Amino acid sequence: MDATQFSIAFFATLLTGEAVIFALTFSAASSWPSLRAIDSHIAFREWVLVGWLAALFTACGLLGDSAVSATYGALLFLLANVFGIFSFVRLFGLASVGGRNQLLRRTLAGALARQGAEAARSPGGQDSDAVINSYIGTVSQAVTSNDPTAIRQLTNQLAEAEVPAEHAEQAVSLHLDVLHRLARATLVSGADPTQVVSCSRVLIDSSLVHIRRLADPAPALGALSRYLAWLANTAHLMSVREVASNRAARELVALTTDARLKILRCVDPDPKSAASRDELGTLLTAPGQALLWYADFTEFHGAHQASALYGVHEILTGTKFMGNYWDGASILTETRACLYGAAAPATPAARDALAVLGSADDFDHFWALVSVNAFATLRDARLPHPPELIRPEFTPDAQLLGAYLRTFATHRYFATAAEAQAALLSLVGRADTPGSVATAIRSARHAHHYRLPVPVSEPHQRPSAMVLAIACRLAPLAPGGTDAELRRFLTGLPPPARRTAARLATRVLPGAAEHSDPVDAIAAGLHVLQLVGAHTREGA
Repeated sequence: MDATQFSIAFFATLLTGEAVIFALTFSAASSWPSLRAIDSHIAFREWVLVGWLAALFTACGLLGDSAVSATYGALLFLLANVFGIFSFVRLFGLASVGGRNQLLRRTLAGALARQGAEAARSPGGQDSDAVINSYIGTVSQAVTSNDPTAIRQLTNQLAEAEVPAEHAEQAVSLHLDVLHRLARATLVSGADPTQVVSCSRVLIDSSLVHIRRLADPAPALGALSRYLAWLANTAHLMSVREVASNRAARELVALTTDARLKILRCVDPDPKSAASRDELGTLLTAPGQALLWYADFTEFHGAHQASALYGVHEILTGTKFMGNYWDGASILTETRACLYGAAAPATPAARDALAVLGSADDFDHFWALVSVNAFATLRDARLPHPPELIRPEFTPDAQLLGAYLRTFATHRYFATAAEAQAALLSLVGRADTPGSVATAIRSARHAHHYRLPVPVSEPHQRPSAMVLAIACRLAPLAPGGTDAELRRFLTGLPPPARRTAARLATRVLPGAAEHSDPVDAIAAGLHVLQLVGAHTREGA
């Protein structure tokens, strides 16, 4: 009886100790999946079940005066105490933040693996793992309550989860979802921007690690690049409209500018500098991957648009472009000459690029489509640009805008208004063949779904931007140049087409709003192209 009483007292002590540890150490950020995950780790249910059986046998022995039943109860209490010691030790290991986060990282990695396996079995289905949903709900609760400790712990749990390479796609999707929730909380809910930006940098770096492990990293890298550009412009717009604080917008703009530069270094086969070993060696090894990524990178007027074409040129041609776009050098013209010049392509990379791009006409058509989306998603030039939001490559400087647009405007595959009309007709009515690069990019985008609010539109849905994409290739590039062909092309358009194109030019091109005539507005707005290379012309 003394031994049984001691066993019962010891069992109660262990149970009380576990309850105290759990009450003092666990929070929403450290127990988000469910109590079941913690229970399976510490074998709590098995321990309580053995203790219940021990109490049952002991009670039956005492009430029925049965020595055998009481003896079985005493033995079961001994077994329950052994289970209790094991459970207490496992729970005590979770009492520290590191121990809890280690368990939650394993739980999250397992959930991502299960979700990836389910997506592989049913590609068209919408997977919804309970653990993933619980994690997302806890993240939303943490950012809503503006709990910096919980936000930091949850971010590190995701960033440090060891997800198998075959399920890295699911990890990237969850990273982008959490990144957007943090940014939205900063702009809308007033979460601490310093803490949010710090956690966002961790998520972006972790996303790039997972993207590098993908068989085709281009769709994920393109989605991340598009989102960062969209986020910078959204922060700018919300700051101007006084919906978000200037401090929050400033931190997010700085985050996106630095992150896009990091992505640029990860793509460039030979970057000028690298902050870490992870930035050495391009993420994109195939021409189709580089084209898909650049098409996404140039949307929403993000930072470093023109610089990104240097890495694309090297991936496509196998040679470095040594010109300076600030001096008016045309990267696309050089790329076209390397691929379709008189001499046969000299590098294996150029031959691979030709197999993807097709003929010179296909090359011209593809880059015209890319410029359509770039024109359609430029920032509103009529909005003020607060000084605190000015960052390198994210400024209201008209010369920088001219440099971006000049990368497309110098790609001149026609010279007259009649040829421009034919090129516009091709953009509007030409259907992409099954083997074309545009079809391959569209298929790759549709095959990957990411939890982001950024809209994806096809060029044929943007007829006004098509007009500007063709018009910029006729606009004079230097002061004193004639714009007769440009005006002849615009005059030949139907009046509704001119008016809608002029409305877009008024929104995105500085100086266009000063003119009421559509032709004058577009021609004046495209004068921004003449700002590039002015210092070189003056020196000459």
